[in-house]
Amino acid sequence: MATKLLGLKARVANLEKLADEVHTLAERFCKGDQVQPELANKGQQWYRGARELMTQHSYSGLKEFDNCYEAYSQRPNGVRLRHHTDIQLYLALQQPSESNAERFQMFARNMGAARALLLALSEELESRELPVLSQLSFALSEDEFEKAFQLLNESNGDETLTRASGVVARIALERYLHTLVDSRQVTIIVNPPTKKKPDAEDLLNTLVKASIIDAVQRSHVASLLAVGNNCAHPKEAVRPVDVERLIKDARTFCASVQ
Repeated sequence: MATKLLGLKARVANLEKLADEVHTLAERFCKGDQVQPELANKGQQWYRGARELMTQHSYSGLKEFDNCYEAYSQRPNGVRLRHHTDIQLYLALQQPSESNAERFQMFARNMGAARALLLALSEELESRELPVLSQLSFALSEDEFEKAFQLLNESNGDETLTRASGVVARIALERYLHTLVDSRQVTIIVNPPTKKKPDAEDLLNTLVKASIIDAVQRSHVASLLAVGNNCAHPKEAVRPVDVERLIKDARTFCASVQ
């Protein structure tokens, strides 16, 4: 998702540069400079490029964008009337004239609105794909919880396998906590700030502060992570029943909080 958004934002940035050129040419045109056919050519390049980008991503603002290019008003009787000037009509003008000043102002308003819609495209796409990020992370965690169960079922009293099962489940749970923070676009509160990287406790406290989980859920998840920590340290006693609780309850938590 990150790579896709970076590519989209780069394309939007290039279209914005082209839009700046179009605006400059349009302003010169209303002051009497002969800038055709460059104005029409670059204007169409910008519009077609921006519209195709919106179409590819099924953008909710496409209809509004088109109405900036071909502007219509709806009368109470249902009749649609074309505006005196919009982006398309201004780009089609052939003779530069200072009398086009009013038309330029109308063009500039429509162009500004259209550019704002294009700039909002990446935000919509990011918001749309955030649930997908959570779902993919949950699917990965679910697979790891299943592997943890298999290890536990095959352990037959082998402490090494029991511990390995708990470690796998703990890693899956902590990674899912990271996904929750990322998908909700929450800044992790690191305590103390001098720590090199946030730990599980920082993640839990951040999620509580952001009202993504409550204090009861925080306490419960912390107890599950503690079981996983014990599994990673041979000096700590580990019971298969605790590891089983870790796997089952962590799986339930990940499925319910997305």
